[in-house]
Amino acid sequence: MAICEQDDTAQNRRAQSKAITGTAERFSTALASIDRQAPSLTYLGLGCWSAWNAIAFSGSFWLHETSNSNITENLMLVHLLACFVTLLLVALFADRCSKWVAKNRTTFLGGLVAAVGTFLICNARNEVLGAAVPHSTLTMLFNSGCVLAGVGTTMLFVRAAALFGTLPPHRALYRLAECTLFSIAIYFVLKGCPQPIAVAAFIALPVIGAALFCVRRKDVRGERQVLDTPVKLTRRFWVLLASIGLCSTALELVRAYVLISVPPTFAVSANVVSQLIEIPLMIAIMVAVLLAKSRRDGFAKMYSIAACALTVLIVCIAMFSLNTPAVASGAWVVCTCYNMVVWAMLYYLVYQWRGGALRIVAFGNAALSGGTLVASLLAMAYQASHISENAMKAIIALIGVAVLVDVLFVFSEKQINSMLLPVDEGGADSADDASSIGAARQPGRWKLACEEVARAAGLSARETEVFLGLARGRTAQEIADREVVSIYTIRAHTRSIYAKLDVHSKKELATLVQKHVDQAG
Repeated sequence: MAICEQDDTAQNRRAQSKAITGTAERFSTALASIDRQAPSLTYLGLGCWSAWNAIAFSGSFWLHETSNSNITENLMLVHLLACFVTLLLVALFADRCSKWVAKNRTTFLGGLVAAVGTFLICNARNEVLGAAVPHSTLTMLFNSGCVLAGVGTTMLFVRAAALFGTLPPHRALYRLAECTLFSIAIYFVLKGCPQPIAVAAFIALPVIGAALFCVRRKDVRGERQVLDTPVKLTRRFWVLLASIGLCSTALELVRAYVLISVPPTFAVSANVVSQLIEIPLMIAIMVAVLLAKSRRDGFAKMYSIAACALTVLIVCIAMFSLNTPAVASGAWVVCTCYNMVVWAMLYYLVYQWRGGALRIVAFGNAALSGGTLVASLLAMAYQASHISENAMKAIIALIGVAVLVDVLFVFSEKQINSMLLPVDEGGADSADDASSIGAARQPGRWKLACEEVARAAGLSARETEVFLGLARGRTAQEIADREVVSIYTIRAHTRSIYAKLDVHSKKELATLVQKHVDQAG
């Protein structure tokens, strides 16, 4: 009798296991079907992340205490500190984090943590809980919500590192502009909803973003390669991080200086105007990408334009005291565009180096968060009257001069172009979906130009393969691993290639190929 009961139990367990397995398989099949029919859907998870930040830091929908902007500044300070620490941990322990960051369960966990934090942010205030809860308890709950939201949203952001890092650079920029438009659409849809529905949607945004990130087939875009392949970060990369931190400090200082002493309604109106301005800008970027010739020079120009616009804003603040809604809206627009260019450059490096996604993106966004954190501390010190009006203007002016020096001399367009080597964006291994820009799985202009240069120089078949790797910015070790040969063999081929082409570095080699691309285009 006991044996029969054991057999029945075992059969029930096997039946349950098969049912669970069958459900999981059907779920995976459904996701694959959605991904095939709407391949751009998964990238919009970053749009939900952007919408969450726009709503949180402007106080839209969830904040109604209009006497001052302390609440949003405290939110930004604690949230950014949590983001900064989480990003540094991810970057420093990238080898371990890469094993779990792309898993759906990790992504959903990040979304849930951020949603819980958002719930606490929206409810842990006097206007919600009233006098029934001590002020110290409210502060603790609010700060806990900020920390949870910071950790959770950062987990979602690093999830995008591999997803966008596998895209060709201009395609990644196109997707970023698309995500920005999607976040603007979310913002205005929620703005038209009743306040309780808007707040509920704000709380749910991280979970919705996590769900969108999970709508994809497993590793069809080479995510594991860019996550698992280690790269050696160059000196120029660290210079880039210093430049990002400096510009981020200046941007946040301008925004906070204008908004910190006014009611949150002022920030909300400035945010609305800025998003209306961003709509035609994002459309223009998407059109420009569709018409682009796969040149990396555009990224350097965009970075310089954003930095110059920042310098103009700083001059307006420091010299003319223009604390107006127009300046505040301009700060929001420049901040959005600057962040988008920085992310596009980081994804460019991931694509160029075919690895290091977590370290590159986490360190880059840590520089953005760190700069904003420093500026927030300065702004709060100014608000508390620890820094005088004239001293604050002097600080803003000095940072403006530092930004100008950085853009003109330290991290100029020339420096950016020497770091962002031209890459082949039209090859079969670079298309993210069937509708990709120039995807048609035909050799891109860059690869065709490389082959033409190789034929003209009389390179052998093996030298041509090595030459293609060098032109794409790969290191000798990466080429050796791909070709399954010794690194000494690759170095010998490299010396022969340099001699036949009469060049002395990867930069000169890339410039030579770019000339052929320009002549052909």
